[in-house]
Amino acid sequence: MSNYHDPKPVRWGLERYFKHLGAPPVDVVSELLKRWPEIVGPALAGPTRPLELIDGVLTVDCDDAAWASQIGWMEHQIKQRFALVFPKTTVTKVVAHTVR
Repeated sequence: MSNYHDPKPVRWGLERYFKHLGAPPVDVVSELLKRWPEIVGPALAGPTRPLELIDGVLTVDCDDAAWASQIGWMEHQIKQRFALVFPKTTVTKVVAHTVR
């Protein structure tokens, strides 16, 4: 019989924390950056990066405003491709911004 003090995998704590934040499961978060080129294509993968996914809103960091506009124009396709790569996680909105 297990009790409160038995060690638990770190993953369990991360899953609970991510869920509390409204973030997807750890698997999705850890794979998103790696699979980003599949979602946006190789040309867009270089100057853009997924920054966060909270409550279905995918925030994308872009090198400049032109790339942010491209992300905006491709929102529908990005949501569709994301659904193919991560079928159990839903993206309802894609928001692009520049930090530089």
